[in-house]
Amino acid sequence: MRWSIEVFFADSKRILGLADFSARDFSAQIAHVSLVMILYNLLASIKRANDYETIGGLFGEMYNGVHELTVIETIWGIIMEVITAVTELTGMDEEIMMDLIIRDNSRLAAFKVLAQSA
Repeated sequence: MRWSIEVFFADSKRILGLADFSARDFSAQIAHVSLVMILYNLLASIKRANDYETIGGLFGEMYNGVHELTVIETIWGIIMEVITAVTELTGMDEEIMMDLIIRDNSRLAAFKVLAQSA
């Protein structure tokens, strides 16, 4: 955890100009530090999204949630492709087919609700 803080301060001073600001007004100093922190968080988020790696454990929780949602969406997409293919072959309506499949399975019904809300 401490190493993440050290990296933040080093990058903020060297790259984002945290140490280059001087003002007599305390509010201006607080605003500058806040803006540098926001900028660092945005850049770190973009890096994490592009490289699929965490920065010092900062995004551990968020990483798991994002990839779990992506897996759910992928699985639901595959299920919908199968249902669409079957309905095209049988001439049945997709909604009726889905209701017939999900009717007796509470897990699939919950999965459908979860995927539709995402």
